[in-house]
Amino acid sequence: MKPRDRLVLGILAVAGVLAALWLGVLAPKREEVAGLRDKVTAAEQRRDAANTKVAQAEQARAAYGRDSATIARLGKATPPQADVASLVYQLESAARDAKVDFRSVSVQDQPAAAPSPDGPAAAKTAAGITAAPFSFSFEGSFFKLHELLRSVDRFARLEGQTIKIKGRLLTA
Repeated sequence: MKPRDRLVLGILAVAGVLAALWLGVLAPKREEVAGLRDKVTAAEQRRDAANTKVAQAEQARAAYGRDSATIARLGKATPPQADVASLVYQLESAARDAKVDFRSVSVQDQPAAAPSPDGPAAAKTAAGITAAPFSFSFEGSFFKLHELLRSVDRFARLEGQTIKIKGRLLTA
């Protein structure tokens, strides 16, 4: 064998070993790397979804105090029972501030209403709050009574997105 043939045969042997190494060792590792990339992408998506849920939970936690206070204020404006004593106290305070005499309060009978398809007859608002019919008697000048009504109207009002509650929710 000539030296040139040995050189060609050596080069072919090295190329064969490299090809075998490529096919036997490196190609499966490349497939494994591709599979691991897919798993990493899926794990990153799960992590991002979990981070989004954590952020939403933190926002809900931050809003809890504010929302709880709003519910408490709404409970003050619309108590579940008539709670006449607190209503009289609030109206007496407002009448005193407006320099009007608060003469009397009486609870009227519920007006008879036709039964609704939603249930028994009751004077309910869209929010499900039952209206309690009261009758009030005040004595004072027109302007003083006007001031009293403005004060009573300010017991519960909406300012932008915030509900301001200083007393009972009253309607005419």
